[in-house]
Amino acid sequence: MEKLSITAIILAGGKSTRMNGDDKGLLLLNQKPLYQHVIDRIKHQTDSIMINCNNNVNQYQTAGYPVFSDVLTGYFGPLSGIYSGLLYSTTDWNLFVSCDTPFLPNDLIARLAVHTLTHKAIYPIDGKYHHPTILLIHKSVIQQLRSYLEQGNRKLILFLEQIHAKSVDFNDQASCFININTPEELKQVNQLT
Repeated sequence: MEKLSITAIILAGGKSTRMNGDDKGLLLLNQKPLYQHVIDRIKHQTDSIMINCNNNVNQYQTAGYPVFSDVLTGYFGPLSGIYSGLLYSTTDWNLFVSCDTPFLPNDLIARLAVHTLTHKAIYPIDGKYHHPTILLIHKSVIQQLRSYLEQGNRKLILFLEQIHAKSVDFNDQASCFININTPEELKQVNQLT
């Protein structure tokens, strides 16, 4: 199979309500911002990286990658970042990853990309939980996604069901999908690593 050209897009545009409003991607894990851990995990797996954020744009720009904000006004959750990323990206295939998953597998793209001939969207499950904000998705779904959002829908997993997304089992690397949602979780992970 020919190697796909894939843009990785880090989703850092959320409200971080469970982090007391602190910008989650900029919180420090082992003295390094969470989003930078994500970059370190995916930069060897992809051709290019972009960052989606709605606040602290200057801080995210220091990483040296293109940064863009949501094109839709109002809060639509991760789907807004995904929609915006598909608009800005120049590749057909795009890997979206949330900024709070610092331990992503080194073979993430390789294992998801196996299914690109048969599916327009592919995401991991860890044997127990679905991880739809870690999503390999084709640009061709952009009109469907826009219609879905215009109808007032916000649930990412329901959109993925509509477009018959494929889930890929990563239960052999379940700990790679730990995401950090609260100050307590960040403190715990800082103590463990």
